[in-house]
Amino acid sequence: MGKLSPKWIALCTATIGLAYTAGYIVTEPKAVAVSSAVQANVNPVQTQPSSNTSDQSSQSSSTASSSTASSSQPAQNKSGYKDGTFSGQGMNRIGSVAVSVTIKQGKITNVQITDCTTSYPQSLIDPLPGQVVSRQNVSVDNVSGATESTDDFVTAVTQALQQAKA
Repeated sequence: MGKLSPKWIALCTATIGLAYTAGYIVTEPKAVAVSSAVQANVNPVQTQPSSNTSDQSSQSSSTASSSTASSSQPAQNKSGYKDGTFSGQGMNRIGSVAVSVTIKQGKITNVQITDCTTSYPQSLIDPLPGQVVSRQNVSVDNVSGATESTDDFVTAVTQALQQAKA
């Protein structure tokens, strides 16, 4: 076997570099888009509880006009969520994740993964519901190796919380 010429080495190196760059470009914008979409939905959840003392009167007047059931009005005044169980689903090319979110007294009390059809086992994302309950928002840790499943979970919980705000 002979020695490779410098031209072949440069060509192979450039080809490998282009393949890695293309993979990075193809996957990175999706992560940025998901991150910004999640951030847009996370901020209202995080900021409402801390601002409810100063804006409670304006919140109660706005929620009173949009609320049809007076029994759920106190829960809406505190966090913007009405009590009940709400569902959501996130999907991508490798499957989907469905969740059920329970709200009691305006707080997230339970999050349950009701269906997981991703190519990765559900056990990888099983810790995420506990994070949502403890943090009271959709800001969860990314699961390395199951990023798209994590994104599906966040999308599903966000959908459920949007229903809880309505």
